[in-house]
Amino acid sequence: MGNLRNKAWGVGLSRTGTSTLCAAFRILGYTRVAHNPAFEQLACLDAATDHSCALYYKYLDYKFPDSKFVLTTRDLDSWLESMRFIFERFPVTRDMDVAIKRRMLIYESVTFNREAFVVAYHRHHSEVRRYFEKRPQDLLEMSITDGAGWGVLCDFLEVPVPDLPFPYRNSRTELIETESSRGSCGPWKRLGSYFTRS
Repeated sequence: MGNLRNKAWGVGLSRTGTSTLCAAFRILGYTRVAHNPAFEQLACLDAATDHSCALYYKYLDYKFPDSKFVLTTRDLDSWLESMRFIFERFPVTRDMDVAIKRRMLIYESVTFNREAFVVAYHRHHSEVRRYFEKRPQDLLEMSITDGAGWGVLCDFLEVPVPDLPFPYRNSRTELIETESSRGSCGPWKRLGSYFTRS
């Protein structure tokens, strides 16, 4: 659908609408899409979001020079509360090397630490904005949690607005309902591990 000549990367921090953005990319016609993939997978994808892209967006920019980048943002207090919920519900253990690496590189903490997270929030946004300062055409900032959707995203990517609702995903209510329906083991245990590795 539309003109998808450019790869698209969501460089916002976790809990800023990264799952929603992935779903939106798929609806728009990107076929190889992943939420928080391993670094080794990035070169094989057309679009991705979450920590992987937040960490490696400069690599992606150099590797794929026509890429488009989306910085998903969220009110600081709302984001902190969401991160506290995730980090406390899905703790990292010392054998989770990928999770430890990503959390330390981005937040300088493996567990929820409000002061460190506030610093990381401002540092990441400031660095992304600085990096794209002279190329505003390559960076979109959007607050999905405040209702931003197809309009700004499709204008930025230069594609038609699809005849489908914007796919808001992964709210705390959804997570709790999914956990309750699956119990504490089986598929949900893997999902919990996924969150801790993000």
